[in-house]
Formats: sequence, C-alpha cells, structure tokens
Amino acid sequence: MKLKLLFAVMVMLSMLALAQITISVVACSDNADSLKWLAQEFMKQNPDIKVEVTTLSWEVLYPRILADISAKSGAFDVFNWDVMTAGAVSQGCVDLLEFMKQNPDLVDPDYDMNDLLPLAKNLGIWDGKLVGFPYFNNTMLFYYRKDLFENPKYKEEFQKMFGRPLRVPTTWAEAVDVARYFTKSYNKNSPTQYGIALMFPTTHTMFYMYLIFFGPYRRSVEGITRFGEVDLDYGDYFTASKKPAFASDLGLKAFEDMKALMPYSPDPLGSDYGETIEYFSKGIVAMVPQWTNPYLQFKSSPALQPAEEKIGIAPMPGRSVAGNWALGINKFISPEKQKAAFKFIQFATSKWADKEKLIRFAIAPVRKSTLEDAEAQNAIPWVKVLPSIYADETFRPRIPEEPRLEDISNINFAKILAGELPLTLETLQNIATQWEDVLSK
Repeated sequence: MKLKLLFAVMVMLSMLALAQITISVVACSDNADSLKWLAQEFMKQNPDIKVEVTTLSWEVLYPRILADISAKSGAFDVFNWDVMTAGAVSQGCVDLLEFMKQNPDLVDPDYDMNDLLPLAKNLGIWDGKLVGFPYFNNTMLFYYRKDLFENPKYKEEFQKMFGRPLRVPTTWAEAVDVARYFTKSYNKNSPTQYGIALMFPTTHTMFYMYLIFFGPYRRSVEGITRFGEVDLDYGDYFTASKKPAFASDLGLKAFEDMKALMPYSPDPLGSDYGETIEYFSKGIVAMVPQWTNPYLQFKSSPALQPAEEKIGIAPMPGRSVAGNWALGINKFISPEKQKAAFKFIQFATSKWADKEKLIRFAIAPVRKSTLEDAEAQNAIPWVKVLPSIYADETFRPRIPEEPRLEDISNINFAKILAGELPLTLETLQNIATQWEDVLSK
C-alpha cells in the first residue's frame, strides 16, 4: 500500500514538472534580491510556473537586453529595465495594455492601475504603448552624518570659519564649504577624512551624476526661459527644440560645480556606486549623494550606529535625478510564456508586493497607497520625503539613440573633469556636435 501511494505521488510530481512553465527574468543587481524573493512567493501560489532570476550589473544588463531584442532570440522572458532606456528597449516589449485587453481573464481585478504613481506609470509608456509595469521608483537622496551636523562643537567651529551656520546644503555652492570643513587635509579637526563621496567614473554613472548638477540650471527660471520646458522623452539634457542644452554657459557652470567639490572627495574619478556606499558606510565621508536602496547597507553598518542618530536623509542640493525601473515582457517569446510572464510581473508590482519590497529591500514604491502607508513610512525614513523629491526630478533622455549619446558623454565628461579636455564652451559644443551627428542618422 505504501509503495502504491509513493508511486502515485511520484507520478503526480512528474506530471506537475511536465506541466510547469519556466520563465527567465533578467534583473539589475539593485532589484535582483527583491525579485528573487518575490519569485519564491509567486511560485508558492503558482506551482505551475517556475521563475528563474538572473542578476547582471547595469554595464552588462543593458547591452544584453538590446542584443536579445535585436536578435529576437527570446533569451529572457521578462526584462527588468531602466525606464530611461524606453526608446530602445520598448522595441522588444509586449504592449501590456493591449495584452490585458486580449487576456482579461489574467487581469487581477485588485491590481488598481489608478494607484500607480502617475509619473512612474507614464515612464513605462513609449509611443502610446505601456511596455513596462513600474517596479522601482528610484531617485537620488542626499545622505549626511546627522550626528556631525548637530554637534555643537562642529557647529560653532564652522560658524567661526565660514561666517554662517552649519546646515545640510541646499545648493552645490553651499556644499563646497561644508565638504571642505569635513575634509581633514583642509581642517585638521574634521571628524571625517573627506567631506563628500562623489562618483564620476567613465561609466553609465557619469550620465546621471552630471544631471544632479546641470538639472538645477536647466530647471531654473533662466534655464526654462532660454531652453523651454523639459520634454519627458528628451529629458534635461535637451532644449524644447531637441538641441543639446548642456552646450551652454549653464552647462559649463555645472562642470565648475562638480570640479569645485572634487578636492573634498576620495578618488571621485575612480569611484563608482559601490565605492561611495563603502565610504559613507565606514564613516570616511560626511555626505554622499546616493540612490534610495543603499539605506539598508548604511543602517546595518557598525560605524553608523545608532542609525537613527547618525544617518540623515535630505533632498539633493538643487534637484535629484530619476532612476526608475520597470518589468516588461519579451514580445519574441511564445504566447504561453507571455501569459506566465504577465502573471508574474502583475504579482511583482501589486499593492502587496510594492509595500513588502519597500520594507524588506528598500525598493522605492511605485504606488500611492505605499507612500501613504504608516507602516511603510515608519520602516524606511526616506518614504516621507519622496513626494517632494519626485515633484522636481531631472531626467535622462529616453530616446532610442540614448545608448550612443551616453557612450559619447561618459568618455568626454570624464576627460573634462580630469583636465584632459579644456572646460570651455567649444569643448561642450564639440560634444553636442557628436550628439547631433548621431541624432541625424
């Protein structure tokens, strides 16, 4: 009897394995842990679908997605992609609005599209098609050593040195004095080795870091008057007439602001995402512009305990830059896989998942209900400041030519900061000419 029961169980498991559909998800390293956890939760409720998550760095992920789309190979079923690359990535993604019309039985009636933050949803739209459900409403925050800024000794000393109160900077000009004060080579009494951690490497990082300096000029009254309103697809790099806006005196000022801070940062041209997180985590610097999810790493760092007393969070001096991510479905896979993929991305961007991934992994929410949730606000302190930051973010271009524009900029911007190219209007105009050559083709 026991053997018969065992045999029956084995047959059932075998049949289940045969019926199971496997979908592959490719994700950036920032989102991978949360997606792997959600995949496990999803599979508990959907044993007929197996979800495998592959983690890739940004530098590898973006080219891999573009190569898959170009070859129409269907190597991955679900893309976790940066929405600022929508113009390029959308060519390989299923139109989710059309998919839901054709498959109403798969649509969760409690999904509530109206609960999605409008901008997060709109950034997943390209050419009138919804090509990604919003997953990660990422933005840059300004982390600072709260205990140092509130220390009476440092406040008094700063006042004597600079003739003004020590406070969290609200402009990059203010940040220079503060960074200098907290750099030991300029102030022997500094409690930190450097004032600020900057990341200006010759990578994708450069493309968005420049915008936290140029954005305040582009979005200023003067910038809007001269260049027009910012187009969501072309972003802050361009004028309203779709010409490079950075090739201007305002673009030069942004580089001057960047260079003014560099002496107070450890290896700004050689540091990237991981290095700057480490500098702040170890107490080497007093300030760092960083994305939302490193907060959990800062919170767990021995050098930053107690975290609630040492870690301060503020809006970026000037303006932040958006770094949103979405989940899209590869349109070059079978209809059966597309259905399974839809069930997963719908689950992973639901109200429940949005709140859970925020609390567990510090993944910035894409839903109004999560932003307004008291438990979410208590779990992650930056939740309360997100609405004001989201209101005036700057944006990278989302056009299909974005990858080539980025390649040109990253190399040349790094050379400007390193002094290998002169910081002149002519230099910026030469870079703009290269951009226009790409756009003309």
